[in-house]
Amino acid sequence: MSERPSASIHRLMELSAQRPLSLLLLEDNALDAELILARFEEEGLSLKVERVDGEAGFTRALERSCFDIILSDYNVPGFDGLSALSTARELCPDTPFLFVSGALGEERAIEMLKRGATDYVLKEHLERLVPCVARALREAEGEARRKRTEEALRASEERYALASRATFDAIWDWDLRTDTTHWNDTLEQVVGYTPAEMGQSPSGWSERIHPEDRERVLLRFRDAIGSREERWLEEYRFLHKNGTWCDVVDRGHIVREASGRPVRMVGAMQDISERKRAEVERQRLLQEARHRAEFEQQLMGIVSHDLRNPLSAILMAGALLLRREDASPWLTKTAARIVSSAERAHRMIRDLLDFTQARMGTGIPIQPSPLDIHELAHQVVEEARTAHPARELLLSWQGDGKGVWDSDRIAQVLSNILGNALRYGREGSPVRVETEGRAESVLLRVHNEGSPISPELLPRLFEPLTRGGTRLTQSDRSIGLGLYIVRQLVLAHRGSVDVRSTEAEGTTFTVRLPRVTPSSGTQVAVLSPPGG
Repeated sequence: MSERPSASIHRLMELSAQRPLSLLLLEDNALDAELILARFEEEGLSLKVERVDGEAGFTRALERSCFDIILSDYNVPGFDGLSALSTARELCPDTPFLFVSGALGEERAIEMLKRGATDYVLKEHLERLVPCVARALREAEGEARRKRTEEALRASEERYALASRATFDAIWDWDLRTDTTHWNDTLEQVVGYTPAEMGQSPSGWSERIHPEDRERVLLRFRDAIGSREERWLEEYRFLHKNGTWCDVVDRGHIVREASGRPVRMVGAMQDISERKRAEVERQRLLQEARHRAEFEQQLMGIVSHDLRNPLSAILMAGALLLRREDASPWLTKTAARIVSSAERAHRMIRDLLDFTQARMGTGIPIQPSPLDIHELAHQVVEEARTAHPARELLLSWQGDGKGVWDSDRIAQVLSNILGNALRYGREGSPVRVETEGRAESVLLRVHNEGSPISPELLPRLFEPLTRGGTRLTQSDRSIGLGLYIVRQLVLAHRGSVDVRSTEAEGTTFTVRLPRVTPSSGTQVAVLSPPGG
């Protein structure tokens, strides 16, 4: 009540000019109500008034809406002033409540103020009404600002407390004027010390910095403080309470006065020891991977040159022996076995080279050129007929088979799938090869009859070192890379391959190849096998 009435009335006029003031008036006497409202009209104030004359109306009004101010007579038939005050404080605790009544004793007035009344005005002194209302509204506005400030401060402190609990950082606050520091309780989780053990002196922090790091850290800290910078960031080793050195990253924000003088610094220390160890381990694994890649490159060179060259010589010698007209049956059979074994070894070497290239990330290169899939399929089937004269191979085609693909790689795809069909298909049953030209792509299908591929194996069929069955002859044994390489080569051509296998329908592999493939030199995307 210390504010001058003139200032309060000025503020009341400002509020009224912005919008009508909402007033709840509890008054059973109509003439007294007119006199009260007349005082506001004389001051030129705009009001929105709701007048009630009893308990029911008063309670309904408060439950229905909020008001800027409440004026109440003390004596209302069937409803006393203190009961009205109690109801108002329950429903609208922040709304100013003024009694406007006849004669009041001093004890009664004091009791009303103790119960929460803002002020009181005697009806014979209504000239005090507007100044009292103005002062009450001004005080209520100040109280509302205070509560908002306290709530904002409480919320800010709560956010800080929650953030401190949610983070694993040791948060510190350094008062540069008094040269004292405050640490939050998370400090113990980070470096083992309680805030009391660390102490308020900055030396409690600096003395625990590793001797090899201390000079650098303190020098850069002083440089940041002495500059116009707002941020400070350092990584260093800090002595943990258990006696070990932990790696930490420390971040600070410098608070400055308008003149630029630093007055405060707040920050957070985070233990990054695990991250450091993980980085060291990552570098070790990368180094091992580089050494392994270099070894695999050397191995590929040995396989592709040192093994292929003598193998080619063996194939050539075996072929010459087979062409001799004077060769004995025993020699011809032996030469045929040599050629068959050498060709199988050649296929294994080729598959190993392709597999190694895919696993190393270099990919299996393709060299696309114009090709007719129908003609290529005919060539592959004829070669298979020569190698398997006892088996029936059926070939059919339809549509346009022309496109741009790598002929050697597509022949490898078809040969691998056809070889699987001959190995695992039922003896005496035909193997069908179909090629079908469509608008945007060409399909290759290879079908064989026989026992279906087990449902458990189907999802892993195109993984390396996986075979589709168990019925193999000695000459047909492989290392289980054929279908894996098939899928890699098909993917290199931006195509797809899938398989359907049932007891009733047999097994069908379907390859879809788009007519337009990547440009020359493109390499297949690597799909590493599980655990690779």
